[in-house]
Amino acid sequence: MRSYDFTAPRTVHDAVTALQSAGLIGAPVAGATDMSGLLKNKVITPESLVDLTAIDELGHINKTPDGGYLIGATARISELVEHPDIARTHPLLHEAASTVASPQIRNQGTVGGNLCQRPRCWYYRNPATPCLRRDSTYCSAAIGENQYHAILGGAGCFIVHPSDLAVAFIALDATAKIAGPGGSRTVPMEKFFVLPKDDLHHENVLKPGEILAEIQVPPPMAGARQVWFKHRIRQVWDFAILSVALQLQMSGNRISDVRLVLGAVAPAPWRAHLSEQVLQGNTLTPDLVEKAISAELSKARPMTDNAYKIELAGQLMRQALLG
Repeated sequence: MRSYDFTAPRTVHDAVTALQSAGLIGAPVAGATDMSGLLKNKVITPESLVDLTAIDELGHINKTPDGGYLIGATARISELVEHPDIARTHPLLHEAASTVASPQIRNQGTVGGNLCQRPRCWYYRNPATPCLRRDSTYCSAAIGENQYHAILGGAGCFIVHPSDLAVAFIALDATAKIAGPGGSRTVPMEKFFVLPKDDLHHENVLKPGEILAEIQVPPPMAGARQVWFKHRIRQVWDFAILSVALQLQMSGNRISDVRLVLGAVAPAPWRAHLSEQVLQGNTLTPDLVEKAISAELSKARPMTDNAYKIELAGQLMRQALLG
């Protein structure tokens, strides 16, 4: 592995300044559970690394007066798992964090790092293979091994976003706070991620010199049911083959509010808006659930080896909604 300039700022302002000065040759780093592999395999080749873990103002998990949370980007994933109040008030987030990788990775990995990790696609991770995200003219997954790739939202590039926390945060209506040269800005977590049709070379809206500073999680819907399902080949140290996050609020026997998000089906966490439209305001019945599933998954476009994801997604959506 080559050598790098290394900076460990103590404030967000200094981190942004360091990244702005480095420009395209600089990269932020926190737990480094993903970054180390990217550097070793020369998938990315920055000349300067800016370590965010020494910045105290990024490491917090604070409960807000209304029952929400402010979660700093360098808070460890294990801290989410071990936080007693989060397990009680936001079980969806607790369960999603509990299924991230292994205990060792959760102890080292950060919340922001999990959200900003790069694609796990084996063609992207191997610089010897053609990849659209590395300026090739075609996507190797489209004609190669694609059993774990996208069935929705591909648009020529068929990665799936690897973050479990992203799927949960979107279902919980969280907001991302971004710090940059122009100050801070906030975006809904659902809008933090981008599809290949909008930006082929990035997975989120961070601009050069910007960092993800905080995730703002509102209080849960009153009386809502929160559900997290993750299907994976192994029970530890594995990414999702498919995941589902649900926050469902009922008024009597009718659905008053619903947020349904799928993971590992698209290049970004996939908010199932078509399903939600079918469900909203109606009585929750098996027939309604089937209509909701069909509305979303009828748009799926599987490739040679991943059609099974359509059936799997339907099974997990059905299980989440009907219990």
